[in-house]
Amino acid sequence: MKKEESYSLLYKQIKSLIAGENDSIAVMSNVAALIHDTFRFWWTGFYRVEGGELILGPFQGPVACMHIGFSKGVCGTAWKERRTVVVPDVEQFPGHIACSSESRSEIVVPVIQKGAVVAVLDIDSRELNTFDEVDAEWLEKIVLLLPPIGSERDVWLAAGCFWGAEKYLKLIEGVTFTEVGFANGNTENPTYKEVYTDQTGYAETVHLRYNPSVVSLRFLLEMYFKAIDPTSLNKQGEDEGTRYRTGIYYGNLADRAVIDEVVAEEAKKYGLPLCVEVEPLRNFYRAEEYHQDYLDKNPSGYCHLPVALFELAKKAKDTK
Repeated sequence: MKKEESYSLLYKQIKSLIAGENDSIAVMSNVAALIHDTFRFWWTGFYRVEGGELILGPFQGPVACMHIGFSKGVCGTAWKERRTVVVPDVEQFPGHIACSSESRSEIVVPVIQKGAVVAVLDIDSRELNTFDEVDAEWLEKIVLLLPPIGSERDVWLAAGCFWGAEKYLKLIEGVTFTEVGFANGNTENPTYKEVYTDQTGYAETVHLRYNPSVVSLRFLLEMYFKAIDPTSLNKQGEDEGTRYRTGIYYGNLADRAVIDEVVAEEAKKYGLPLCVEVEPLRNFYRAEEYHQDYLDKNPSGYCHLPVALFELAKKAKDTK
């Protein structure tokens, strides 16, 4: 049987088996088992994004690495670049993480839900050149069948220059991961220099992942409004341009009601409409690495936010 035919049958089997099942661990367990048994791969499994790293999830095969950092190895690269990575020979992949010397080739497929990478599907083979575009195409279809993974939630906040905004927001208790990038623009894979021209439609934005059992979306938004002038159009501090506009972007429609409620409450304080964009997240591209955690790397670097805000964020607790 050709590989395409095997994948077609496997896809139908997985779709039928997991229909109506919402427990992500149970689903990932059976999906890994079905893929593994169908093709007799050496290792098949998932890593889940939790707290800014990849944590080992359900798998079939020998003992594996339990933690993988962002951008580290094949799995971390697929997470960072948000794309399927096919590696014909793992020994030739820069920064390969050798969980076992028996792995010779590998494919990693990111699981993207609500605009964020929430997990990766990782498959290893003992043979070289095992994986190709057929594997990539069908495995990408299979991961789309998965139910929501993880208990953490995501929101994307534009608050002017993203250097200071990230430092401020990441200090809030309950925020487990942040990255800076560009949201809701009109081009693909924009660079910082391109966004800086104000010709791409993107806003400098902080992607937050948070634990809703520790901090609510409402509290995060209330803290967000403390760091911006919501009446200023395309300008925060001394930074001016459409890239510095304020905005709240969501991946889950259920969040819209909370967002609208908080925005309405803030508007009452000013007695006029706010200049804060509220939209579904259409796209988000991670900014170049030197922008990530910029003020941690460059403590004396430029920031339009006052130091007192950082102290406020450190002490803030959602007690509601």
